Amino acid sequence: MYECETGSCARFFIDWSVLFDYDQDMKCAFVTTNLLDMWSRPQFNSERVSQLLFGDLVQTGLVRSGFVKATQPDGYAGWIDRRFLIEITRKEYGLQIGKANSVVAARQAKLYTVKQTSSEAPYFVYYGTRLKVVSRRNGFATISLPDGTRVCLKSQPIVPISGRKVRQVNPARLVAEAKKFLGVPYLWGGISPAGFDCSGFVKAVFGRFGVYLPRDTKEQINRGVGIAREDIRSGDLLFFKRHIGIAQNRVLFVHSSVGGGGVRVNSLLSTDDNYRPDLDRNFATARRIL
Repeated sequence: MYECETGSCARFFIDWSVLFDYDQDMKCAFVTTNLLDMWSRPQFNSERVSQLLFGDLVQTGLVRSGFVKATQPDGYAGWIDRRFLIEITRKEYGLQIGKANSVVAARQAKLYTVKQTSSEAPYFVYYGTRLKVVSRRNGFATISLPDGTRVCLKSQPIVPISGRKVRQVNPARLVAEAKKFLGVPYLWGGISPAGFDCSGFVKAVFGRFGVYLPRDTKEQINRGVGIAREDIRSGDLLFFKRHIGIAQNRVLFVHSSVGGGGVRVNSLLSTDDNYRPDLDRNFATARRIL
């Protein structure tokens, strides 16, 4: 029987304090659930602008109806349910920025918070979750959370990302990684295999290889170098009007499409069965990251 190195339970308590509105000084926190919606307004029926993953860092400010205005380190902001945050000090926050050294490469990975690994905790983390691995032993990785708490995951689905240079990423491997998610449904604001939007899909796949991209297409289009359409190759980013995909070759691309029902491969060649004339007409530019 393998044992998690920490040998102790990591418990996350939900704050069920009375919900009311107030302003607070800017505070720091991290996410304690596996996937947390980020909304445009402090209400569940507003627009989902993005999502956060387990362990993600935020700075928080205004509190409204149980929601808190949260800003990620890259400046991306929205309203999130404050019950799924643990507050940390500014010092802890500063020390954790950019310190994740590994990423979850499986669609889901079980999170173990108890010593005996045969008893699985009811927590799992999603693909793309960035973690700070402090040790590996007996097939398990020990993870240090921003508040110093330690939890465990099996080592196999966690891959290192620190120190990786963009030029070391194989474009063919990146495309193969993207195609693992064929059939995953489209979700506006989605960043995980539970549902991707177009830019969230691209960000997640590149993030698997330690390549950071901004959250939205309007910022992603400023990364890399411009490429002529006839020079497109595997791994390039293809930009359309309000849309983005990853080139498989000069004509095929992988993307998460609301019109296509999710992640799929389409073509820019009119004689192909999977040709998308609407995207062909609205092609804007191509950018090379790798």
